[in-house]
Amino acid sequence: MPHSTTAGSLEPMAQELPFIDRHTILVDADRETVWRALTDTFGDSGGKLFTAYARLIGVDPDSNEGRLDQVGSTRIGFRVSGSKPAQQLELTGSHRFSTYSLTWDITEEPFGKSRLSATTNAKFPGIHGRAYKAAVIDSSAHARVTRRMLKAVRHRATRG
Repeated sequence: MPHSTTAGSLEPMAQELPFIDRHTILVDADRETVWRALTDTFGDSGGKLFTAYARLIGVDPDSNEGRLDQVGSTRIGFRVSGSKPAQQLELTGSHRFSTYSLTWDITEEPFGKSRLSATTNAKFPGIHGRAYKAAVIDSSAHARVTRRMLKAVRHRATRG
């Protein structure tokens, strides 16, 4: 079951932004399998509703380009700013109300298992940023979405 913990070691961009949360999940798969599942799952399109929402709030970047494990590649709302295959993937982005990073860490656990963590750092400047933070972070919507992503990666890594 996913749970929240304190932040660990993050890339420079993430360290410049205030810590929001960290969620982790244990996966019954080795780090390389979890890495492939992460890049495949996060590499999938967010769907038409997500794309419309992202464009409405003015995300940067606003397109999908390149392979998710390559620095400089993009997914709507995220740019790969750090990549250490089977260890860490740092995604950064911004929109009208926030500048943020989402850092995925994969650590080896005993018995061929891995721990997958998702750490969010973000700032929400101005009154509109504070309102957005209340609607998305303080309401727990962000935490629910993050936990859903962790479970999706675990499912992909452990299926058949």
